[in-house]
Amino acid sequence: MKMKRKKLFIIIFAFIIVIMITYTFTYKKIESPKQTEITVDTITKPLISENSNVKPVIDEVKSVKEITPVTKKIEVDNNPKYKIIERSVVEPEDKKNNKKIVLLTVDDGPSSQALAMVEVFKKHNAKAIFFINGMHDVAHKGVIGKIKEEGFAIGNHTWDHLDLKKEKDIKIIDKEIDKNTDLINKITGAQPRFFRPPYGDTSPYVIKYVKEKGMIEMNWSNAAKDWEKSAREKDIFVSNAMKNIQSGAIILIHEHPWSLADLDALLTELESKGYTFVDPKDIIE
Repeated sequence: MKMKRKKLFIIIFAFIIVIMITYTFTYKKIESPKQTEITVDTITKPLISENSNVKPVIDEVKSVKEITPVTKKIEVDNNPKYKIIERSVVEPEDKKNNKKIVLLTVDDGPSSQALAMVEVFKKHNAKAIFFINGMHDVAHKGVIGKIKEEGFAIGNHTWDHLDLKKEKDIKIIDKEIDKNTDLINKITGAQPRFFRPPYGDTSPYVIKYVKEKGMIEMNWSNAAKDWEKSAREKDIFVSNAMKNIQSGAIILIHEHPWSLADLDALLTELESKGYTFVDPKDIIE
């Protein structure tokens, strides 16, 4: 009896072992998600639909030059700078600058002489300020713009050449200055930097108003006095301008036919005395 129970126990135990072994080798296979095979062709294809308006990035880059930053050349202005002192002298900002200098100015244009004067100045590598009256522009259309294109400064000399010192109505004074400024700005695309009161007559109000408008007011220290009949003689014209001249002089001439005729002689005389000509663009205040 004991033998039979022992055999039964062995049979049951063996049966359990067989079931466990069978279960281990016959478990249900769990499959991982299917992965897309990545090939070279897959990488080179655009990641967008064929109907899309967006082009692959690689098509947008045509060459290395298109993505290379453009380096702009920075120009350094090493020209000496100048200031207007007491409205009648031009002085170098650098006190060590010992060059003999003059500033050339021309009043009462534009006229039929203006562009010919520009050519004489260019012959001597000289620049000047042309102080214009707006009332003359109608008879000489285009002249102001051409003067500016040649690299010369256009200054405000009021619209009608009004004596601002005698005028008591500040509204009229403002209009004389502003109307001329508007014309210059319209023609040249820039506000005038310089102002000269007609006859050299100014007032505390005018000085303050002009400064508020961002302009540098100036008169002159030397003049050819070409408004006088005697100055129609070349020697007198030149000697008037050169009388007691010193470095820093601001020279005044006008757009008269005789002034044009004698301008070359005046510039030649200045050069023979060792003077150089200030470019108005280098005047900072």
